[in-house]
Amino acid sequence: MPEKNLVTLTDADGNLAQLAPELGAWLLRYARPIGPHGLVDALHYRPAVVDRYPREMYAGIPVLFPLVSRNTAGGREHHYEWNGQLFEMPQHGFARRSKWTVIEQTATALAMELTDTPATQVQYPFAFRQRLRYHLANGRLHWEQIIENRSATPLPFSTGFHPYLAVPLTPKSRREDCFVEIPDARRASPHGNWDRYTTKPFLAQNWSVQEDVAPTLFLTDLKKRELTLVDPGSELEVVLNFEEAPLHRFVALWARSTSEPFYCVEPWTALPNSFTRAKDHELILLEPQRTFRAAMWLELRPMA
Repeated sequence: MPEKNLVTLTDADGNLAQLAPELGAWLLRYARPIGPHGLVDALHYRPAVVDRYPREMYAGIPVLFPLVSRNTAGGREHHYEWNGQLFEMPQHGFARRSKWTVIEQTATALAMELTDTPATQVQYPFAFRQRLRYHLANGRLHWEQIIENRSATPLPFSTGFHPYLAVPLTPKSRREDCFVEIPDARRASPHGNWDRYTTKPFLAQNWSVQEDVAPTLFLTDLKKRELTLVDPGSELEVVLNFEEAPLHRFVALWARSTSEPFYCVEPWTALPNSFTRAKDHELILLEPQRTFRAAMWLELRPMA
């Protein structure tokens, strides 16, 4: 396993974030000291999970690029076709399994960069540069994603983030009481081998984390690009806001089971099999020398 050179960000109020640039720019922790609870982690994190990298990444917030979920092409799982050529691509892409370079570091901020290499060119024959910058401000964890096309042809990709929110948020509360506040949206259901989707209205509601989402619940057309995980037992909540990420039009809700200590609320720019479904216009085709930008924030706080 690569070296675990972890970087910890802290501010004057004791809020912290921890990242692992060499482990796919993996954000491992975001925690705040909150009253009688002490330091509370918003994200599921265990050192043992990190020790299993890259085989497992069930913690923190991995970054997904150049593919969200999986793709099937030519009858082969984890492959995509481009310009008549078949390429292998692991689930959620290679960015989360790549070593990123630190380009900026302060007490409260860290910026990392990933560029194409001979190894990435085998799977993904394009020149690119991606930067991720995380920073703490007023108790919130903010991050910005910038992707540059350095190729002479359009850069095809889908991208997203995979937050593993902790449920429950403190030992004093119960997982079965937690829920996600979801605004009006549409639910997308896959058909066949992820080769098409249909949608239907999904009314605003408090969605219990005890609902089985192992098959993944896909939402789109959210009235507000914000979802909140609420833990009534601890009177705490975690807000994920992606209003400044206009192309992250989809959200995937997932957990391996209803007993896991995590619940995933994932903003994505596309649904699974996006390369094969290019006609659905989910796949981003970034023109040469152009830049893609997205910004999000996460806040752990007492219930509103």
